[in-house]
Amino acid sequence: MLDLIQTLGSGVLVGMVYALLGLCIVIIFKASEAFNFAIGEFLVIGSFLFYTLFFDLNIPFIVALPLGLLAAALFGAIVERLAIKPLLGRDPISMTIVTLGLGFFLRACVQLVWGSHTYSFFLDLPDITIEAGELLYLSDPIWAGILGLLTFGLVIFFIFRTRWGLAIRATSEDQAKAMAFGINARFVLLLVWAVSALCVAVAGIMISNFGALQVGMGFVGLRAIPVVLIGGMDSIGGALVGGIIVGICEALAGAYIEPLGLIGFKDVAPYILLLIVLLIRPYGLFGTVRIERV
Repeated sequence: MLDLIQTLGSGVLVGMVYALLGLCIVIIFKASEAFNFAIGEFLVIGSFLFYTLFFDLNIPFIVALPLGLLAAALFGAIVERLAIKPLLGRDPISMTIVTLGLGFFLRACVQLVWGSHTYSFFLDLPDITIEAGELLYLSDPIWAGILGLLTFGLVIFFIFRTRWGLAIRATSEDQAKAMAFGINARFVLLLVWAVSALCVAVAGIMISNFGALQVGMGFVGLRAIPVVLIGGMDSIGGALVGGIIVGICEALAGAYIEPLGLIGFKDVAPYILLLIVLLIRPYGLFGTVRIERV
């Protein structure tokens, strides 16, 4: 029983980081109905921007973190202006296809600038390890869960309690009507991509803090796919629930199935769960059911 509690707790902590990745997909989808397949590359670039400031330039952590996140947000805004803005008004599938090519291009840029080797990554954060009897939760996963939840909460506050958040929600409901009421939908999309890139950078920094930073780490971004499809493509709350479900699923598979000889099964388990959920609820647990005539 204690092993199960330990595994579930670890899954929830990692799931908060996955929820953050899912949130980044959802807010872009709600604003433009496009799926950002380049999220893994955004994760890697955000991590490297922080790495350059903190480890290479030796800027104090309390200054390097906000500067790194701002740099990631600026990068997201630049990408939106150059690659996404020209596609406004076209079929959303065009934006989705562009993000596929964008992912390959950004990965090549990362290899060109930072190389393909592995960088040692360790943040000297205060030790908040929790030990209660036989239960043990290490400090790094706890920090990842806390910062993931905090960032998620700040984005929710921004979307539901600020003027620009209201503009984002209005644009996500109906872009044409929002523009008719004087909302600058072009700037809203720019803002959404900047916020998404910032959140992805937080997730990337926390994931890198588990040991190392490298270009190949971008595959972690693919965890956003089962997260958002399980929770619902257009549901912010679903991203949170989906992230926790995927984190727990991965932890249970690693603790109870892989020891049976199925090495690597925890990487596949979330996608198997995704298929099961989609067979039962094609729009996800909290996604909006849409009935369209063809």
